[in-house]
Order: sequence, then structure tokens, then C-alpha cells
Amino acid sequence: MKQTTPKPDRREYTLMIVPHHGKSVFSIRIPMKYVKYTAVTLGICLTILSGTMLNYRYQANLAAQEKYELNQLRVVNDKQHVELQELSKATADLQQDMNRLNQLDSDLRRIVSSEEIVDTSRSASPRLTNYNGQGGPDIQPNVADLKNLVKELKAAANERENSLLNLKSSLTEKKERLAATPSIWPTNGEVTSRFGWRSSPWGSGRGDWHPGIDIANDMGTPITAAADGTVVNSSWVGGYGNMVEIDHGNGIVTIYGHNSQNLVTPGQQVKKGQLIARMGSTGYSTGPHLHYEIRVNGTAVNPSSFL
Repeated sequence: MKQTTPKPDRREYTLMIVPHHGKSVFSIRIPMKYVKYTAVTLGICLTILSGTMLNYRYQANLAAQEKYELNQLRVVNDKQHVELQELSKATADLQQDMNRLNQLDSDLRRIVSSEEIVDTSRSASPRLTNYNGQGGPDIQPNVADLKNLVKELKAAANERENSLLNLKSSLTEKKERLAATPSIWPTNGEVTSRFGWRSSPWGSGRGDWHPGIDIANDMGTPITAAADGTVVNSSWVGGYGNMVEIDHGNGIVTIYGHNSQNLVTPGQQVKKGQLIARMGSTGYSTGPHLHYEIRVNGTAVNPSSFL
């Protein structure tokens, strides 16, 4: 079978330009193949342009997505920054709490004036030794871990503070009770009469009941309060002569008699060891001495049991 060769397309388009005013008509012949080539070229250009536009839209969407993610990361970063600032403030507040606890611990030490309270007030801390072994994985805490840690430390600090406050209150009460308990000698000298029955110093040949102790020394020897309290009497009282009476609370009263001079006034608050009078021989007395007496709920008791 004989193959036929396709004939070339000889068609063409004629573009005619007709001017005004009777000028010559101008025509242009455009072969069909040029029209086809132009159409193909335009198609290719349109295809390339479409691809470019699609790629541009894809890149624009991708950039918008990345911008959105970046903004989200900035929001998260700002939030974490705020949280870290809050944690920093919480840590600073916690440090102030710990400083307050340390001050409270120091106050307790001053109250007891010893190291007996070390194990109580620092029970949460291990004792130091010469060993320094350490270890464990190196893990960086996140914000949640730090927040939990601060929360736990705050709870521990509050619990410790309440415990120390209760202990301080108990120790303060105990100290005040001890300070208000006659427990020191009110003056220096020789004990010439003790509590109880004794031979009469007046030479009557019979014994008498002595409700305190007599301490003899030179005229004017200082006399001090045996405990904290309130002066309820500072005057001349019969056989006691110049007498000072101090109420220490809890039904305890001390009496200091035969003074040459009273140095306090009723209503005055005095501290243990404070100068209140000077030794004398006023009232029923055979010489300079202090008559020291302790009464509990109105009954005289042996002062030696308090010394």
C-alpha cells in the first residue's frame, strides 16, 4: 500500500486595513502555520503563567502558615516569659518566707539561750557531715515542674512557720512563767534564820514560827526582785518595817522586809534581778538583814524550794 505524504497547509489569513479619505487599502497575509505556532506559543505561555500563579499561591499559603506558626510560637514564648517572671517572683517571696523562718529560728535560739532547739527547728534539714557524695541524671525542669516545686516549697514553708510559731509561743510562755517564778537569791549575805520553827531572837526562851528566811549583811546592801512581777505594796507594815510586796501572778507573791529604803512604788513593773530596796533593820529586827518570804495563794512556803 502506498503511503501518501500530507500536503502542507497553505491556507492563510489576510488582514486588511482600510484607511479613510480614499487612501490605499493595506493588507497583510498571515499563513495558517504562523497562526498555529502563535496559538501553541500562547498556550505554552498560559500554561507557564498558570503554573507560576499556582506556585505563587502555594508559596504565599506556606508563608502565611509559617507566619501563623511563628506568631503562635511568640504567643507561647510570651506566655512562658510571663510564667517565668511569676515563678521568679514566687521564688523571691519564698526566699522572704525562708528569711522570716530563719529569723524566727534565731528568736527561738535567743529565747532558750542554747542549742537545744537545733534538732527541732531544723528537723527538715539533714545534719552536715564530711561526706559529699552526689549524683543523679541531669534533667532540666520545665515550667510545670518549677510551679509544682514552688507550690510544694510554699506548703512546706507554711507548715514549718506554723510549727515554729507554736513552738515560739510555747517557749515564750514557758520563759515568762520561769521569769515570774522566784528562783534567785534576792540579796547576798548569811542566812541567820530559816523557814519554820526557830528559837526566838528576842530571848524569850520559847520558839516561834518563822514564815521565811533571814539573810544578814551590811546596812544598805542591795536587794533585788526574785522574779518578774508587779509591786503591790511599798510601805511601812508593822513588824516588817519598810516592806516591798511583789505579785508574780499564778498566786505567787514575794515579800522583802526590814528595808532601810524602798526603791519601788505600787503598780511598778519589775524584772528579775532589778534593784528594789536596800537592806536595813526597820520594824521588829535585831540588826541589818532581809526578811524574804514567798506566799502561794496566801500561804507562806519555804523559799528554799524555789532556789
